[in-house]
Amino acid sequence: MNPKISGKLKKRSIINSVVIGLLCFTSLVVAMCEFISYINNPQMIELLINGIYTLAIFSELGLLAMILLEIRKTGKPFSKKIITKLRIMGFILFVTGALVPPYTTTPISEHEYCRVLNYNTMNILVIGISIIIGLISEVFVYGLKLQQENDLIA
Repeated sequence: MNPKISGKLKKRSIINSVVIGLLCFTSLVVAMCEFISYINNPQMIELLINGIYTLAIFSELGLLAMILLEIRKTGKPFSKKIITKLRIMGFILFVTGALVPPYTTTPISEHEYCRVLNYNTMNILVIGISIIIGLISEVFVYGLKLQQENDLIA
């Protein structure tokens, strides 16, 4: 890769890594708050579900930060490590969207609650995003092959 382009890529990845690191830390704090709230109020199952979704966001951001770190270290956006991390990201989102249904807790009286399970467009959206990330990983596989061929020529 051209050293000038590689240098610009590394600078951008530093800024992106800092922003993603802050968002990752924030999502971890929010997940812990949701779990603590659920422990204090176990009738509200949405707190548990929100905590699980927030942990999924934390893992996605963590993997994205590791991808940016890999790009910053190597200067190459296409590698087997990055492809693996993208596939893990897609798998985490798919499992989260498919297996973590949103519940709604409605109070009936002071001590009774009604829980309603409802798959909605959020689940479909999360599964759709996971499929898109999987397709992007396949584009990265093709990019890796092109990069390896280009490295052999140069």
